[in-house]
Amino acid sequence: MHASTRAFIKRGGSAAAAAAVLLGGTFGAGAAMAAPASDAVPAASATVEAANVDTLLADYSAEFGLGQLQSIMVNDKGEFVIRTGVPAAGGPSATAPSFGAAATPGVDEFASRYGNVVIEAADGPAEPFAADITNGQGFLALSANRAQGGLCSLGWNGFNKEGAPAVISAGHCTMDGALVDTILTNPLVDPAITNDPNSGALLEPLGTFGASQFGGPGNTPATVPPGWDGDYNKLNNIGTDVSVIDVNGPNAPGLTQLPFVTDWTTPASPKDSGALVKGVSKAIVGTDICKSGRTTGWDCGTVSEVGVFLVQGISYPKDPVDPDAPKPCVPVATVPQCNDIRAVRGFGSTDLVTRQGDSGGAIIAGNQAVGMVSAGTSTITYGVDLQDALAHTDGYTVKIFLEAPKVTNAAPLFRGGTITGTLALAPDAPAGTKVDVTIGTDTQEVTVGADGTWTAKAPNTFGTFPVTAQAKNGYSTSATTTASIEVIKDTLPAPAITSPADGSSVAAPVTTIAGTGKPGATVKLTGDVSGTAVVAKDGKWSVTLPSSLVEPNWYDVTAMQTLTDWLDSPETTSGFTIAPNGPAIMSPANGTKFIFNKGPSVISGTNVAQATVHVTVNGKGYDALVDGTAWSVTLDAPLGSGSYAITATQQWGDFASLTSTSAFVVQAEPKPEPTTAPTTQQPTPTTPAPTAAPTTPAPGGGNLANTGASGTTILLGAAGGLLLLGGVAFLLIRRRSSH
Repeated sequence: MHASTRAFIKRGGSAAAAAAVLLGGTFGAGAAMAAPASDAVPAASATVEAANVDTLLADYSAEFGLGQLQSIMVNDKGEFVIRTGVPAAGGPSATAPSFGAAATPGVDEFASRYGNVVIEAADGPAEPFAADITNGQGFLALSANRAQGGLCSLGWNGFNKEGAPAVISAGHCTMDGALVDTILTNPLVDPAITNDPNSGALLEPLGTFGASQFGGPGNTPATVPPGWDGDYNKLNNIGTDVSVIDVNGPNAPGLTQLPFVTDWTTPASPKDSGALVKGVSKAIVGTDICKSGRTTGWDCGTVSEVGVFLVQGISYPKDPVDPDAPKPCVPVATVPQCNDIRAVRGFGSTDLVTRQGDSGGAIIAGNQAVGMVSAGTSTITYGVDLQDALAHTDGYTVKIFLEAPKVTNAAPLFRGGTITGTLALAPDAPAGTKVDVTIGTDTQEVTVGADGTWTAKAPNTFGTFPVTAQAKNGYSTSATTTASIEVIKDTLPAPAITSPADGSSVAAPVTTIAGTGKPGATVKLTGDVSGTAVVAKDGKWSVTLPSSLVEPNWYDVTAMQTLTDWLDSPETTSGFTIAPNGPAIMSPANGTKFIFNKGPSVISGTNVAQATVHVTVNGKGYDALVDGTAWSVTLDAPLGSGSYAITATQQWGDFASLTSTSAFVVQAEPKPEPTTAPTTQQPTPTTPAPTAAPTTPAPGGGNLANTGASGTTILLGAAGGLLLLGGVAFLLIRRRSSH
């Protein structure tokens, strides 16, 4: 379906003035745009006809300059209209004259010299055209010299590989590169709205064609390989039908390209009705599709088939107007141009309506861009495969719609905390979609998880920060979400006290309190002790006490830590006891060995006055008989051979002592001496051995010596313990009823 080469604007049509300016006064071969005689009554003194805009502009500016001239154009009556006032330009307007003021007598006199010139006061400064461009709108393609032109439809708004704005359309719309410039058409008067195939008007330049391909590489026709079996996929030079327009018109910054296909129900604002573009996909047989184009507007059908289709090339001979005249390529090609047949990968639809001028128009399946109108007959429309077409454009991509991400944080955050958000998943967020999160002046690119969530890192400083979040996929971006977050001071965790541990009983003296905390923080101790320490890099701290804790008692130590830019930590407390020493185990002494059947029957030792003593012998418990500062336990049975372990503890008021230990052994029963039979052999005489001195039995019987004092840990030793008893009441004045 080739770009139409008929004259776009009819002689004397409503767009004649625009054509005269934008197209240099002519369009198409021999389609002169010389202005006809005016229907208006000319000035009485008119003696000449204005020839064209350029000549009239030169005459006017020579006499009056350009300071008060806004425009010179040709209207639909063929009149040259001079609008006076401040020209269309930026800058201050405070001193600009009224645009409703009447023309000066000098300008009226100038107009009276021409029979086809009228003067109008400008009603306001001209503004750069700004418009939304939707997929499916129409455009005019022109050669550099304006001698050739054709009408097509926009396929897909998009980007070049550097991210600059571009449009993707059909390759044959360039007439194999002969057409270079493009101008948007006005959707209000396109045939899709007026049903008039000759209707149309121009808006403004859009851009210039970049790369294009219609058929094989270099716009080459398909060729049949030797022994071709009719399989179109085996043709040589199977290609595509794609062109790209680099948007660079004079008002390009004012053109907003939308990821949206217009359905032509709201031509005054094409973006108000149609379909969003959320991705690029393949056309699948049976899929519902719709197309948008300037000639037939919006129409829907289904994909009937996919594969390769053949379409007449630019040089292919046109059918003669006379239906009875012989057709040059039927039934057998009679001219070389009949071989200009292009092969394109794409799909066909037998119920999708298209006409000339729809070429390049968008074909969409749901929200997925699948192709562009390429060719057709009275029974089928062919669309080019968009994914394959894009692969021939050196990095051009389609602009897609992305949902704006959401920032879900509500509560204040701590420094370096996590900002959370969500983004709608596929198909609204195609694969590879990321989110740019800007916090203050810092921007982070974050990945969207499979569950549609994303996270960013909060600043490491305090305050309230503006947050913006924008989804992006390639060069396509979503609307921007704005929010704010508050970063506040975090509270330090409570330090730990590891020594003495909470609830423990320890021996005197206690010289240090130690624990763990946040490196760099200062730990302060209060309670029964005081002091400070800085937590080391390994997270440990210790405080050496000014005086050791030696008195048996309960002690409470409280610790908290502080650090710049942190809130003080909660307090943590360790309660511990300095316990009395265990009672002394005096007999049997530690390590004593007893002969068989001579083990001890009584275990005894010393204790703190007024204490109770509990003793175990190999795990069997006995409550000792206490007499002042001495205690004893009478065993309930003789001890057999074996090893014996003794433990002893004393309870003094509310305080349980440490545990004293001792051990002894009762040896096994001796084996009987062996009996030896007498011998008849005479013994060899020997020298008598010296008589040994008699031994003194050990206390308690047997022949083992006493091993000496017990190895038991005692408070001050046996003698010292007796001296201490009188001072116990003074040492334990901090006795408490409970811990």
